[in-house]
Amino acid sequence: MKKFEIETLGCKVNEYESAFYASQLEKAGFERATKGEPADVLIINTCTVTNTAAAKSRRRINRLKRENPNAFVAAVGCYTQMLEAAEREALHVDLIVGASHKDELAQKVMEGMNLHTSQDLVEESRDLTRFESMPIGFFEGQHRAFLKIQDGCNQYCAYCQIPLARGPERSQLPQEVVKSAQMLAQNGHLEIVLTGIHTGRYHFRQTNLTDLLKMLLENTPEDVCYRLSSIEITEVSDELLDLMEKNPRILPHLHIPIQAGDDRTLARMKRPYTVAQFEKRLEDIRKRIPDISISTDVITGFVGETDDEFETTKKTLSECRFSFLHVFPYSRRKGTAADKMSGFVDGNTAKARTDALLALSRELRHQDMARFERSQMLIEREEPGHENWYIGYTSQYHPARIYSPTPLSGRINVRMTESAQERYTVVAEDQDEIIKNV
Repeated sequence: MKKFEIETLGCKVNEYESAFYASQLEKAGFERATKGEPADVLIINTCTVTNTAAAKSRRRINRLKRENPNAFVAAVGCYTQMLEAAEREALHVDLIVGASHKDELAQKVMEGMNLHTSQDLVEESRDLTRFESMPIGFFEGQHRAFLKIQDGCNQYCAYCQIPLARGPERSQLPQEVVKSAQMLAQNGHLEIVLTGIHTGRYHFRQTNLTDLLKMLLENTPEDVCYRLSSIEITEVSDELLDLMEKNPRILPHLHIPIQAGDDRTLARMKRPYTVAQFEKRLEDIRKRIPDISISTDVITGFVGETDDEFETTKKTLSECRFSFLHVFPYSRRKGTAADKMSGFVDGNTAKARTDALLALSRELRHQDMARFERSQMLIEREEPGHENWYIGYTSQYHPARIYSPTPLSGRINVRMTESAQERYTVVAEDQDEIIKNV
């Protein structure tokens, strides 16, 4: 039996797509290689969101080729999409896939292996109009599953290559999303995370994201909950909040990127809001859903960011009371508006600012955790190296651990006893809760 190995860099969407590639190869009769085992097929799912990610993608391709000189090698994703034709040829791999043809990857791998040919399938991303369906019915060993509903981005923020690497916005057929969710529910998944490059912009004809959520709630079992992977502040509509307020199956956590907390920085970033507008909408959300937790993304050291701008950003992030921060130092990317700006921030300065915001994130995590005495926890797995301890996430997406001599699975009501190392230690509200989840 032929063996395959998949290396995934980058975002949750890449992770989802890699899971699809694995499922398709397994259906075709391939078997996943164990760690350290030679592979017949290597797939490197690449990322280009930062210079570091792009360099890591290139190094990973070269390293895996050296370690498996006889393997069929496929380089896939955003990094390969952004390369010029000569740069792609210099990779010396057997198959190159960019933003399109991902749904055909297993087929193209088998064609290349059988015919001993190489292919470069990269197309102009701006010409893409079709959402490539990649249904996954089962995530092994997980109660939480992911469901990709959208791809591409039309926003063109000054720092971001993703519209160039992924192409314009396109969305999955609502009926296909529902069918995938039903399959995931039938296979035992209790939480489904709707994901995409710009999830809040899901739109297929007359169906928007809120309409899609209503369809999912109506057509899947009551014990299946939904979570949104990321959404822009401008896309959190009153209609969506109405649905979240009325239906606890949409979990009380939103990840809303702010990117900077200073209006001068936001304007250069070409973000479509001011700090005041962002804060006002946060206030609206929290009034409607008091037990919600809201996390965010932040970029440090963007072009022209002064010490004063950074201090304003830091103050804003604290006042916004986010539950945690994902912090990224700015990375110069070819083809973006920021690439042509002047006033680049020194790398050491950007790193120091990143470290400062990561420290703030730890404080914010503890502050947000302290608001909750009780929640629900979705058990994910036994904690490695800790017998009878299980780990998972609360409804507000805080990491938690629970002790039980009885095997645990599923979702249980819990009481938070303490928080340490950025996660809760919790106890079950009722011992019967544990017995029911054996």
